[in-house]
Formats: sequence, C-alpha cells, structure tokens
Amino acid sequence: MVGDVIVNATGERGKPAAFYLEIIPHGESILRIPLRMETVLVGRSPNRCQIILDDSRVSRVHLRIARDLDRGVTVSDLHSANGTIFEGHRLRAGEVITWLLDQEVIIGRTRLILRYGQAEGNEP
Repeated sequence: MVGDVIVNATGERGKPAAFYLEIIPHGESILRIPLRMETVLVGRSPNRCQIILDDSRVSRVHLRIARDLDRGVTVSDLHSANGTIFEGHRLRAGEVITWLLDQEVIIGRTRLILRYGQAEGNEP
C-alpha cells in the first residue's frame, strides 16, 4: 500500500511498459503504475480490482481501463455511484472513451493521468 492506493501487481515483470498511469490521491504523492494488462479495474474492492483506492467516494468497482490494438487505451465508468470526470466532463455510465496521453480522469478525490514511457520511481 502506498498512501491510500493499493496495487495488485499482476502482469509480466521486467518487460518495459509503453503506457503507465500517474495516480494522484488527494493530499498524497504521485504513484506511477505501468499498464501491463489488457484490462484493469479501479475501485475500493481488493477482491475485484487491480488498483484499489481507499476513498469513500469511489465505488467498489468504479472504472475499467482497457488496452487493445484497435482502440488503444480506453476508459469507462462502471455505473459508479458518484460518477467519473473525464477531461472536465462527466462520463455516462458504460460509455467507452478513448483515453489519449496526458488526459485526466477524476474518480472520488483521485486524479489519474495516462502517460507514455517507462514508469520510473515508485512502482510497487
């Protein structure tokens, strides 16, 4: 656990990741997580999510981040109670949006920014 973020580290180790997330919890340090898997779930549930946020404004399973060859990186709100803000606009539940580099997603009090390159620093 780093601050109020837990990451279940699954995926290949030692292989450079093209994309990574900057996770910025409210009042905490930036955490950088490589996107190694095709699908990552974000929420409060340690049993169902790969990125766990300790934030009462975040649903148990709040957000899906997916990578595929055709669409690149996408993000979708999984019918969360408090919603997801994507680049200043509220996402409709279930809507799949292409997530471009340096764009910001806000869930609860946490900001997530998609970056490209190798995550350096505080990878778990």
